Amino acid sequence: PADVYLEGSDQHRGWFNSSLMVAEGTKRNPPYRAVLTNGWMLDEQGRTMSKSKGTGVSPQVIVSKYGADVLRLWVSSTDYTEDARFGQSILDRVADAYRKIRNTLRFLLSNLSDYDPAHDSVSPDAMPEIDRWALHRLDEVLEEALDGYNTYEFARVYRAVYGFCTTDLSAFYLDALKDRLYAEAPDSHARRSAQTVLHATAKALTLVLAPILVFTADEAWDELRKVEPALEPSVHLALFPE
Repeated sequence: PADVYLEGSDQHRGWFNSSLMVAEGTKRNPPYRAVLTNGWMLDEQGRTMSKSKGTGVSPQVIVSKYGADVLRLWVSSTDYTEDARFGQSILDRVADAYRKIRNTLRFLLSNLSDYDPAHDSVSPDAMPEIDRWALHRLDEVLEEALDGYNTYEFARVYRAVYGFCTTDLSAFYLDALKDRLYAEAPDSHARRSAQTVLHATAKALTLVLAPILVFTADEAWDELRKVEPALEPSVHLALFPE
């Protein structure tokens, strides 16, 4: 059987049903392990997108302007079980969210140029409390995101990662780290502790974002491999963090 059948709600009377009847009649087993039903695509005025009416939007047009990762991020941010509205203003908001996630990854990676995880990492029990808090929050985000993937709730992945990048990291933790990163001695315990958290966070976020931001994650992974050359040659060959 297939892992999943995915189609619009009209297929409950069509493909989903006909496949089920044929498989049960010939094999005594269902043809799929799971069924996902998505709603309809609507424009910003709530009209069903239609090529004949000229209300459709070509994915190629969006990709040529924003890149494929922004389009994929929009898909992950929607509740596909309901009808989904789509238009320029919605896409602009998603593009802004993408830039915030990308800039967070950029900050994490830009502070690892002199960090060697094999020699410079600090164990959590020797870290300041704020660093341990950051790792704890990362674990919570990963748990939420991975559960979202396992249950096909991709909007949970988007909300968990975006909220973590904007609220926990950019607005608080990364701002609090700047003195340690820029003013402490390069090899000081305080700075290495901060870099240990940045490395763990960059690696975990890149892995968990890889199914959605496929090109951005590959680009970030290439930077991580400069710090940790033993990593897989592509993020898409690596396993999810635990």
